[in-house]
Amino acid sequence: MTNTIETKTIETPADAEILYGEIREDNRRGGWMRLYDAGKRHLLRRGESEIEHEPAEDVQTKAGDGPPWMFLSFLLMVIVPFVAALVYFAFIASDQYTAEARFAVRSMAEDGSEEKVDAGIMNMQSATQDAFVVTSFIHSSEILKRLDGKIDYRAIFQHPDADFLARFDEGNSAEAFLKYWVKHVSAYIDGPSGIVTLKVQTFQPDDSVKLAQAILDESEKLVNELTVRAREDMMASFRKEVERTDRLYQEALAKLKQFQQKSGLLSPEEQAKQKGVLMTGLLASKLEIESQLFVARQANKTDSPRYRQLLLTQQSLDDQIDKMGAQLTGDADASLASMITGFSAVETDRLVAEKLYEAARRNYDQAFAAAVRQALYLTVFVRPALPEEALYPKRLLSPVLIFLGFLVTWATLALVWASVEDHRL
Repeated sequence: MTNTIETKTIETPADAEILYGEIREDNRRGGWMRLYDAGKRHLLRRGESEIEHEPAEDVQTKAGDGPPWMFLSFLLMVIVPFVAALVYFAFIASDQYTAEARFAVRSMAEDGSEEKVDAGIMNMQSATQDAFVVTSFIHSSEILKRLDGKIDYRAIFQHPDADFLARFDEGNSAEAFLKYWVKHVSAYIDGPSGIVTLKVQTFQPDDSVKLAQAILDESEKLVNELTVRAREDMMASFRKEVERTDRLYQEALAKLKQFQQKSGLLSPEEQAKQKGVLMTGLLASKLEIESQLFVARQANKTDSPRYRQLLLTQQSLDDQIDKMGAQLTGDADASLASMITGFSAVETDRLVAEKLYEAARRNYDQAFAAAVRQALYLTVFVRPALPEEALYPKRLLSPVLIFLGFLVTWATLALVWASVEDHRL
């Protein structure tokens, strides 16, 4: 049987639309076409007679002709990476051992949850914000600077038995090592509890434990530094106030001592009180002597020796009273009244300085107690233990995940390419 090609002429857009659908249908059935143009556009389909028109330049497309691009792309993008990953994880990848530690950053605080049964009860409360500071410190270059000289962490990750992809290249920069460090040393916080979990992944079990313990030591030092710095910042102003009021108090005491040495009196007020008591006794005695003199004069005994003795006694009492009155209220600077005035000023300064010092000291003690309650503590309750089994790499799971990832990528690209080809027809 001779195959012929049937010709159809496209005159209108509607004819072109119909023939476009027939082309697609013929392609799906696996036929072949020859398309040419001789002044008008002609579409040739498989028929039963010979070609009657002289064809123009043609393009022939057959099902199955050309390279199998879909199969090749699947082979290169999915199968080859999967086989390479399978070989690497099964025969090349080095074992990596993980040491795990868990700790919490706590602070002292008054227990306000219970009713005031005992106001002195103290409890430990989690400090989540400070836990974030610690985890950020573990992932930073600062901890590398502190570990430098204490443990050779670069040699740990450049172990000669480690495979070439997993170990760190000693020629890389410090920034590159920090990225490598973050991949092998992780610290994350459990949100509700505030517990920090530290995981260290190296190529030897002993190295994982040593490095994890070194990180814990440096983290504890950081927490202690934060506590001391916060306490010093809080106590600095209170300490200055205590020192200032202490100087004022010492100056007031020095002035009081100088006044006492100059006056020869410990307390002019007490001295005035004592002299006042003596003055009262002298006045009482004077009144009694005057009474006796009055009686003697009434009895015309002014010539008697007793009368003369009473007169001498009265004169002596008057002299003593005048002298003591001059000491108490005289105009001289040495009078008790002047001394009491000066002493009152000095004593008032001393009392004020004493009260200021006591208040400053009390505030300092309260601030110190508050600083102690806010002190941070790193509490490690799970110490790093020597791992007995390598948890990484996942020799079966990792190749499967790689296969699925490349498969999804290839399928996505294939769908995009098919969509583009479909719009091109």
